[in-house]
Order: sequence, then structure tokens, then C-alpha cells
Amino acid sequence: MAEKPNQNWEQRVVDSRGPKFRLDVNNPQMGADGANVYLMYAVTDNKEKQFSALSESGTYRLHNERTIEVVSGSKNSPSDVGVKISSVKGDITITVVKNGSVRISGNSVTIQADQDIDLKAGRNITLTAGSRVLLRGLKAQANALLGNLVHNGGTWLEKIIKPTMIGSDYLSNPPKDDKFLSKPVVED
Repeated sequence: MAEKPNQNWEQRVVDSRGPKFRLDVNNPQMGADGANVYLMYAVTDNKEKQFSALSESGTYRLHNERTIEVVSGSKNSPSDVGVKISSVKGDITITVVKNGSVRISGNSVTIQADQDIDLKAGRNITLTAGSRVLLRGLKAQANALLGNLVHNGGTWLEKIIKPTMIGSDYLSNPPKDDKFLSKPVVED
């Protein structure tokens, strides 16, 4: 990483409050986003570290090797907002790096978008309701090879036999005494 030209070490202030806490202001050494305006660092007896920093690029970082807990609203009324996270421009991302889940729980959960909401899963999406699941829209579509949600042109087998003379009613409810279905066809 390139070093900052004309490093001014005289403006640096380090306030160390024992072996567990330190405040470093105006460190001229370059980090990932330039030099730090300040860095506040703490360490526990078990060597778990925490720091918060503001770099010259304007990036604020809060890192902790264990849990971060944010609690608010104990004196709020039920209609008050307890925690508000906003981004004036740019995305908000929540990422679990290794083997974890993202859980959102509450009395009611509302997800609202001015344009689109996309739900993507590598495996399954499960909707479970104690009373009902309601889909509203100008158009509702389901596209799958198997399932019982929507009759979208028929099953896979019905789509294959559609151009033939075999009726889908015959395949869904064949007669019990049909000679073609009761004996296997053997070709010579």
C-alpha cells in the first residue's frame, strides 16, 4: 500500500488509558481507506478486540470480535421508532459470512418497496401462515414442472401430449379396464 506523502507525525495524538484502551488521533499511516482521523481500540482479558474508526475517505467502521447489541426504546410509546437505520444514497446490506441465519421477528413485519421485491433462495422458499396466504396483483403467475399451485398449461406430461390425440382427461382418470394400461407393451 502506498504511503501518504508528507506524513506529519507531530499532529498525531495517542491517548492510552492502560493496556486495555487507546485513542489514536491523526495517525498519518495509510489504511485501506487512507489515514485514520481517529481510531478507538479496546481489548478484553481474553484478547477479544473492538475498534471504531473514521478514515479520511469518510468511512466509519465499527468492528467487534464478539456480539454487538443495540437496545433502545424502553421509555418510548408504542408508536415511536426505537431504532432507525437510514442510507441517504446507496444500499444497505446485511451479510452473514459463515453458517448463520438472518432473523427478523416482531408482532408484525412489513417489507415495503417503491418498485420491486425479489426473494431468491438457493433451495426452498416456505410460506407458513396460521390462517391464510393471500396473493394480490394485476397478474399472478407460477411456472414449474411439478406442483399443485396453479394449472399453468397443465402438468409436464399434459404439455408433452397436448399436440397428440390423447386427451388429458384420459391420462388424469384412465379407465380401469384399459387393455393398453393393464398390460406392458413388448416389442419384438
